[in-house]
Amino acid sequence: MSTKAKVSSHQFPGQLDGEVVKLVFRQHPLVMRKALILGLLIITLGVLPLDFPQVYASQVLSDFFTKLALILPVVVLFAWFYRWVGWYYTIYIVTDRRIVSIKQKGFFNRSVEEWQLDKIYNINYHINGFQAAIFGFGDITAKTVIGEFRMPIIHRPVEIHRHILEAVQNVGGAQGTPFDN
Repeated sequence: MSTKAKVSSHQFPGQLDGEVVKLVFRQHPLVMRKALILGLLIITLGVLPLDFPQVYASQVLSDFFTKLALILPVVVLFAWFYRWVGWYYTIYIVTDRRIVSIKQKGFFNRSVEEWQLDKIYNINYHINGFQAAIFGFGDITAKTVIGEFRMPIIHRPVEIHRHILEAVQNVGGAQGTPFDN
């Protein structure tokens, strides 16, 4: 199924009248890998004392480590959910007029930026390192009159770059250079 067929019916808050959504994408799921690894390490360290018979010699110590082993996975699951919410609700939307970046950090912190397609001068992507090449993620940077718009750790950056480039070319893109006045 083509990307255009997937996104043709999307609507979002703040969408302008007559504005058509061309593409919706998000960061690669591997942005959550540090939280996953740290959470697994915390759970392992919390359960590890229960492997030593000396812990069971004292009832107080045994109760403490048993409660810790039961509480830590719940805390880690909550932290993973918190991180997942931030990833899932952080999206980039390319319309026929602009790029909208909605970044969610946790439950109650959201920022929205928009960049007009006709003000974009250059679009680049960078796949940096072995992991990025193997798992298919990279950074996309759009250079505009007012600065750079960086989209880090994007899944399938080559394909997304091509779609954004087409959208900029369809709208005419910024003519000349930022220094022409």
